[in-house]
Amino acid sequence: MPTQSLSPAMAARYGVGRTSRGLLTVVVVVAAVFLAVVGVITWRMATPGAQVTLIGFTVADDHRVDVTFDVRRDPGTATVCVLRAQSATHADVGYATVSVTAGRSDVRTTYPLATSSLATTAEVLGCAPDQAPRVDPPQFLPGTTNPPQVTTVDGT
Repeated sequence: MPTQSLSPAMAARYGVGRTSRGLLTVVVVVAAVFLAVVGVITWRMATPGAQVTLIGFTVADDHRVDVTFDVRRDPGTATVCVLRAQSATHADVGYATVSVTAGRSDVRTTYPLATSSLATTAEVLGCAPDQAPRVDPPQFLPGTTNPPQVTTVDGT
């Protein structure tokens, strides 16, 4: 039966034509909260706490490569960076987890990465505030060990 043929009393009694503003309000609030949560998660994932740029590296000798890199971060937070040097066969010959002390927001540093043999490439795998970033672990050849490394760089 079409709602237009019902009397106003019948429509009121059976709820025909009535819109539920309460339900509409709940749906709008839930949608707004959901979009806000998705927005915050997206923002946090898109803006890392520390950004690193490899400037270059210089092979000093068979047992050291100097890695120059920039770190941009919150100045009040220490930053942990992971560096790696590899041989011509892509085997790791040096690996360091380095803490850059709190200080300036933009830090350029040259790190003396000790190597077990001649390195042909070096890279910064990543940086993160207050903890080591999630990066690949070292891949040394069997019987090879990582030489002792400097653990802290001045960020002031």
